[in-house]
Amino acid sequence: MSEANLLPHVVIGGAPRSGTTFLCEVLVKHPGVYIRRPFIPEPKVCLTPHPAGNHGLRERYSVVFKDAPASAIRIEKTANYFENDAARERLLRLLPDTKFIFILRDPVARAYSNWLWSTANGLETLCFTEALAQEGRRPSPFPPERDYVRPFDYLKRSNYGILAEAWIQCLGRDRIAFFIFEKALADPASFVEQLQRFVGVEPKSWDTLKTEKINANPLLEPELDPALEMLLRRQFEPEMRRFAKATGLDLAVWGY
Repeated sequence: MSEANLLPHVVIGGAPRSGTTFLCEVLVKHPGVYIRRPFIPEPKVCLTPHPAGNHGLRERYSVVFKDAPASAIRIEKTANYFENDAARERLLRLLPDTKFIFILRDPVARAYSNWLWSTANGLETLCFTEALAQEGRRPSPFPPERDYVRPFDYLKRSNYGILAEAWIQCLGRDRIAFFIFEKALADPASFVEQLQRFVGVEPKSWDTLKTEKINANPLLEPELDPALEMLLRRQFEPEMRRFAKATGLDLAVWGY
C-alpha cells in the first residue's frame, strides 16, 4: 500500500479522563489491530491544520502507520477530537469512510478527575469550586498552537449532548459507536465483543484482551464534596437528556 493511503480505519476519541487509553490497551492485544505505541503522547494528526491541507495530513498519518501490517485495522487515538470543531471538519474531509469511537464517563466524575489531573501536573492552582467559578475566564498556559489543550475547561468538556449532536449530524449514527466507561468496566465481556464487532475484527474473549485500570491518577483522590456533586449533577441533567436522545443510550449508570 502507498504511504499516502496509510489512513486510519477507526479513530478513537472521547472526553479527557474517560477511558480512551483503556480502549487502546484492550484493542492492541488483538492480532488484527494496529495502534502505534506509546499511546501517549497521542498522534493528534488532525488537531492542527497543515499548510499542505489534506496532503500534509496524509503525510502525518503515513508516519503514524508506517509500521502497520498491511492487513491490520489501523486505529488512531486522540481524545480531544470529540470536543474540537475544527478537528472534526478536517477529519470529515480527509476520512469519508472511517469509523469513530467515543468513550465517555459520568460528567461530574469526569470534570473532577480532569481537575485532579491538572492539579497533579502543576497546571491548576485553584480549588475545584473556584476553578469552576473561573471557567472560561482564564487564559491557557499553553501557546496558541496548542490551544486545543484547554486545561481549565472542566464543565464544558462534559457537554456531551451538544458534542454528540454535532458529530451525528456530520457523520450519521452508523459510523459512530458511543460507549460508557462505567458500563464497560461493569460488563467487560459484553463491551469488548461490541467494540471488536464495530471495529471490524473477529472478537476475542475478555480473558484474552483484559487489562487493568489504565492512566489512573497516582495520587490519593480526595472525595468530591457531596453538596457540590449534587449541584453539578442537577446542572448537567438537561445536557444528559440531550445526549441520551441523540445517541439512544441508557444513562442510568450516571444517575440520569
